[in-house]
Amino acid sequence: MHGDTRSAGLRRAPASEDRPAGATAHAAFTTLMVAHEATIARYLRHLVGDAEAARDLTQETFLSAYRAWAAGVPANPGGWLYRVATNHAFAYLRRRRLIAWLPLGARAGSSGAAHDPPDERVAGDAAVAAALAALPPRQRACLLLSIEGFDGPAIAAQLGIAPAAARMNLARAREAFRARYDGHAPGEV
Repeated sequence: MHGDTRSAGLRRAPASEDRPAGATAHAAFTTLMVAHEATIARYLRHLVGDAEAARDLTQETFLSAYRAWAAGVPANPGGWLYRVATNHAFAYLRRRRLIAWLPLGARAGSSGAAHDPPDERVAGDAAVAAALAALPPRQRACLLLSIEGFDGPAIAAQLGIAPAAARMNLARAREAFRARYDGHAPGEV
């Protein structure tokens, strides 16, 4: 969790005359959380491929963000939340890779999709999930951030990479996803 809440452009939240600064900051953060909780949870679910882990990561994201909120309000709070969420997801994926005890086939059925509402099960189609899971984490993050509506420079800012690297990762992710979804490896005809 080191460095996951740092962001350039933090500014101190303005204090209100009728409420203490802490209450104002808390109210502003609550508003931010309500506005972004569902999209951050969906983004994390697609990024890590595990509904239960995504719920935990969503809580970790907002807890980390709340703790950092006192230091100042980011210039782009919504984008900053995606960066915090992405950092938590990448850390989770690194830990999962380090302690991969079971073969891939044994873990594939443990996504928790049976507990999702019916409309989310349809959106979480197995072919889409498999194509996303086949992408490297950074490419998966670029593709998912693009789907969430972020443009190239915003994706670069969320992932802490150069805009050219974000465009390259996004192009490669789109090509690899399309190829995997269509049933063949990238580069095959």
